[in-house]
Parts: sequence; C-alpha cells; structure tokens
Amino acid sequence: IQGRVMEWVALGVALFVVLLAGLGHMGYRKHMLQLKQWARVLSEMPAVQPHQNLEDLPEPAQRLLRHAISDDAKAVRGVSFKAVGEIRPAKDGEWLPCVAYQTLRVPGGFTWRCYVKSGLMRLSGGDHYLAGSGGVHFWLLGVFHAVKSKGRDVAKSAAHRALLEAMWLPPALLPSEHVEWLDGDNDTARVKLKLDEEELVVEYKIDSDGRIVSVKGERWGDQNDEHEWQPMTFGGVMEAEQTVQGYTVPSKFRVGWHFGNDEWQDGEFYRAELQDIQFIE
Repeated sequence: IQGRVMEWVALGVALFVVLLAGLGHMGYRKHMLQLKQWARVLSEMPAVQPHQNLEDLPEPAQRLLRHAISDDAKAVRGVSFKAVGEIRPAKDGEWLPCVAYQTLRVPGGFTWRCYVKSGLMRLSGGDHYLAGSGGVHFWLLGVFHAVKSKGRDVAKSAAHRALLEAMWLPPALLPSEHVEWLDGDNDTARVKLKLDEEELVVEYKIDSDGRIVSVKGERWGDQNDEHEWQPMTFGGVMEAEQTVQGYTVPSKFRVGWHFGNDEWQDGEFYRAELQDIQFIE
C-alpha cells in the first residue's frame, strides 16, 4: 500500500509540474503575441513627413538631418528591423548570442522581441513601451517566467529608451511639438524629445558629414549599487551605418549604462548589428 501511495504522490507531483509548465508556456505565448499586436498598432500610426525647412536649426542639427534624410525619402509610419548580436544580462556575466526583432515609432513607442541561446539555455521575451505603459518580461525555455518588470519606473525607463532610439526613424527628429533642437558645439547635436508625459535631452556626437558617432542621454534607471531609480547616463558607440529607402541610420552599435564615464566597461550590455531594416510606408 505504501508503495502505491508513493506512486500516486509522484504522479500527482508530475501532473502538477506539467500543469505549471503548461500555464507558463501559455503566458509566454500570450505575451509574445501581444508584442506582435502592439507592433501592428505602431506600424499603423499616421505617416511622418520627411521634409522640412531646416534653415532655422543649429548647424549640427542641420548636418545630422541632411545626412540622415535624402531628398527622395518618402513619408513613413515607423521602422522595423532585426538585430543580431550579443547581450550581457549581468555586469560580471558572460556575453550571450541573441537575435531581436524591433518595431519603432516615435511618437508612439516600440516593441522588442529577443531570443537568447547559449548551450541548452533558452531565454526569450521582450521589452515594450506604448501609450504610457512599459514592461520587460523574459521566460526560460519558454516556460518559466524568469524576468517580470513593470510599473511606473519601468515605463519611464522604456519611454526614455524609445527617445534614445529615435535616430532609427529620422523623420522623428524633425522639428515638431515633440522635438526641440538645442544649441551644441561643432560636433554635438542636442535635442529635447517628448513622448507622452516624458521628455529627454539626447546628445549626438557627429562627424563632419553628419554621421552619428555616439548617442547618450540621462535615462531613468536603477543600475547602481543602491538599486534606486534615478536619471543615469545611457548611450553608446555607433560603429557603422546603412542607407535604406532614402534614410541613413546607425546599423552597428555598442550600448549600455554609464556611457562616457569610468563605469562604462561594466555598464555596456548590448552589442548588435541591424539587418532587414524596413521603413513602413
């Protein structure tokens, strides 16, 4: 009898584990589907016109925009691309290969679906911002909800990410109620960008042709010893660019926290190269 009882207990435990795994996988599939649905919402927003009179802008801003937007560029609703590279989840951890798919529309937001593989380990999930809401969710093996971050601070940080990445949609940098170009030195273009209730001053270092060399801004984050939310320098180096559909954008980069100071070596966590860039007309 005792043996049968143990068999039934083992069976019950096994069924419980299978049930939990099934529920976890359902949550994973639901979230990844939601990211795709949000991406469609972004891609269906009104098109942004690519041409304006730039004469009243600071010279570095004119140089950047003229380099990024050609005369034959068309109005676009957003941009999507694949990013192939590596990510470092912890500052003292290993770099892991990853592939991500992103849709960006500013004003609006972004979705980012990421797949990380290392040996038998599989970590997948994503990040997003849309309509004042943002969150980071990742699942181990598509079953165990390993990372679950949401709330006001996370949404604020996600909004700042969208603004820092506006360079991938050059029309988003043209003067508007959401964009105010500021004075900068000869190799620095500075702009104040707004998204919903958030705003951020983004600084682009550019060369003599207007190519973006680096980008940085004070993004909301908690990557500090106290894990307290506060403005923190976020940015990175742009190592190459591509021209697609009349738009020239950075296409290879290294980014992370503490850019430009002594902690950058620990703060850098994402390196990637863009592929399949498509501006959504």
